[in-house]
Formats: sequence, C-alpha cells, structure tokens
Amino acid sequence: MLSTRKLVFSPIVAIAAVAGLVITAGASSAAGSLHSTLAPSHPTDPPFHSVTAGGVPWVLNHGRVSITPEGEFNVELDGLVIPGLGTPGPVTTVSASLYCGGDANVSPAATTRPANLSSRGDAEISDHVTLPETCLAPIVLIHPNNGLARYIAVTGWRA
Repeated sequence: MLSTRKLVFSPIVAIAAVAGLVITAGASSAAGSLHSTLAPSHPTDPPFHSVTAGGVPWVLNHGRVSITPEGEFNVELDGLVIPGLGTPGPVTTVSASLYCGGDANVSPAATTRPANLSSRGDAEISDHVTLPETCLAPIVLIHPNNGLARYIAVTGWRA
C-alpha cells in the first residue's frame, strides 16, 4: 500500500512543481521588455537591417540598454571612444534604434532623440517611444551624430 501512494503522490508533486515554475516564469517576464549589454562596433562587423558598422573601431568600458513594456528606452554608455584618440572624435551625439524581425526589415521600430556624448565617451539616453505589438529578434543599434546609416555600438558583448 505504501508503494502505491508513492507512485500516485510522485506524479502529483511533479505536476505541481512544473506548474509552479511555469506560473513563476510567466509572472517574471514582461511583454515588451528588453535588457542587454552593448558591444562597441568594429569596421568588420556585419550590417544589421542595412545599417553598417562605423568606419573605425570603437571601445566601450560599459554599456547597457533597457526598454520597458511602457516604452521607456534607456541607454547608458561609459567610455565609448575611438582607441587611437581616446575620445569619440567627431561624434558629439548618439541616438538608439530598436529593430525587429529579420534583416530585410530596414525601418527601425523606434528611435530615440539624440543625447550628448561627452569627450570621455559617456552618454545617457532616456526617452519614451511607441513600441510595436510584436518585436521578434530585437536588436538595438547606437548611431553617431543622429544619422541612422551607421552604428557604433550594438546589443551584445565583445571580449
């Protein structure tokens, strides 16, 4: 009799545990949210959504991006500079664009207003944007001087 209870009780416990995990995972993931580190671009990096990497290599001490379901688009850049110069050179402002879907989609889903980039390569973008209902394979590109044709940082990481 004891072994029958174990056999019946074990599947019930397993189902309850799995259901608890599913409910917890669903509650903790917010639709429309994105949180990522940023990587500096190199001229040999691939184009994304027809946007090409900047013409010189960049380095970045620390960078991150977050987008909330309400459309709060925040970017923090610390030390985004051209290594040979130790400054951002001619780049004085940056903006960020969210792209969704495959590379054939060349229009950004959302783009922030430009923010000043300091001579040390520091910038903070805090903007409110309208998000699409669906965004598969999201990627954020950081653009120099408010131009959308190039990027100097991208979601991801680089060793």
